[in-house]
Amino acid sequence: MFREALTQILGRLERAKQRGLVRAYALIGGLAVSAWGVPRATQDLDFALAVSTDDTAELGRVIEGEYRSGAPDDPLRGVLTTVLAVGDRTVPAQLIVLPSAWTDLISQDLQMLSIFGTTVPVVSWQTLILLKLYAGGPQDLLDAREVWQVRGDKSLHFEALAALAAKVSLSEEIAAFRGRIGR
Repeated sequence: MFREALTQILGRLERAKQRGLVRAYALIGGLAVSAWGVPRATQDLDFALAVSTDDTAELGRVIEGEYRSGAPDDPLRGVLTTVLAVGDRTVPAQLIVLPSAWTDLISQDLQMLSIFGTTVPVVSWQTLILLKLYAGGPQDLLDAREVWQVRGDKSLHFEALAALAAKVSLSEEIAAFRGRIGR
């Protein structure tokens, strides 16, 4: 079921990219955690978008979803939600529009990974950890720690992660994370 849903959303995202509405997109969330080697159950698909338009109505039409702008105090610029029909079941998808510093970080280090036999752009494991720290929920913090345990076993990795965190104003969060992982 997820394979078909993933194929559907990738098709919609490619159409948006071809129409100049999106510069780049990358898988984030639970499925990205799994792609980086941490088994993780998830019920939805999450992508980060680098949008190249202010025409959110057109973007919503192409993606076949609804766009909601973030409030002034919201850490997200907006979220586009859609539902992917697979037979008699559905899979929700959230397409997240982050502040520009995040968009640059996500776009510069995309990794093409095979997921369910489909090549998918996925955020780097380092960016995924930072996104999880940015979200800050209990499951997000657990995901960040588990991805680190699988991928980031050297102090050099942590210093590079801390440098990336500074670019997106997560210095306090990365310091707290360092304490939790015992570095």
